[in-house]
Amino acid sequence: MSEADCSSWYRDVTFNIPPTKLIHIDIDAQEIGRNYKTEIGAVADVKNALKVILKVAKEKYPKGFKRPEVISAIASYKQDFEKQREKFIKSDQYPMRPERILADLREVLPQDGYVVTDVGWNKNGVGQQFPIYVPGTFITPGGLCTMGYGPSAALGVKLARPDRKVIALIGDGAMGANPSPMATAAQYDIPVVWVVMNNAAFGTIALLEKSHYDTMFGTVFEKPTGEPYSPDFAAIANAYGIKGVRVSKADEFKKALKEALDSNKPCLIEVYMENAPVPTDGVWDINNIYKKRPSEFF
Repeated sequence: MSEADCSSWYRDVTFNIPPTKLIHIDIDAQEIGRNYKTEIGAVADVKNALKVILKVAKEKYPKGFKRPEVISAIASYKQDFEKQREKFIKSDQYPMRPERILADLREVLPQDGYVVTDVGWNKNGVGQQFPIYVPGTFITPGGLCTMGYGPSAALGVKLARPDRKVIALIGDGAMGANPSPMATAAQYDIPVVWVVMNNAAFGTIALLEKSHYDTMFGTVFEKPTGEPYSPDFAAIANAYGIKGVRVSKADEFKKALKEALDSNKPCLIEVYMENAPVPTDGVWDINNIYKKRPSEFF
């Protein structure tokens, strides 16, 4: 129920509580009712709590309960959303469209492979438009959404599941903030593939700053000449002792990704992408972090 996951607690976006009645289950008693008014609070392991809820639900509605109009509305929305993405998925432009990056990745990554994200377009894009076929194979930060989580988290995932392929989608901001996991991967030969989605910006923050203040100061990286600026992340990877590849056109990306996965070695692939907003609506009001406590909204 954190700010980043609940559309800054604005009504009519993610939740309307009230009139919706919230049953809040959390292992930490201090979290219950912290950000929303709670009808029932339960301090419990969510797996155990859900077992009880499912048991009672089946007793109460043995034949189940369906809302066909809601199912139909969701299906229609998804169909329209897919149509909007088609031209971007097939686009050969470079810097690449992020939708094309995700579509190519889904084709190459085995269905039981893990995708680990950092924050920004990589996290939001995967959450919105990347099919997940095996439960638990999408690893992403929640809560504070700390930038720089992804490069390290991917190593942990691979050590926990050495039998699975692991790809980390990382923005250039996050990879610049935390490149040191490449040294660990080189030292211990941990075969993680980092894909740096490089838009030469703190893209999500840039767009938020633009919408609130009509400026993108300190969030879009340019040379004095106005050209985009970015470190050469592929060269940095090579300096760490792992293979670094910089893709120079859209049709090179899928081939580079497949070769990296097949090599069973740590590798970084850098791909320039357009700094495009994520395609669906939402709210993240950065001003509210400083202005108000969550309880003041209700």
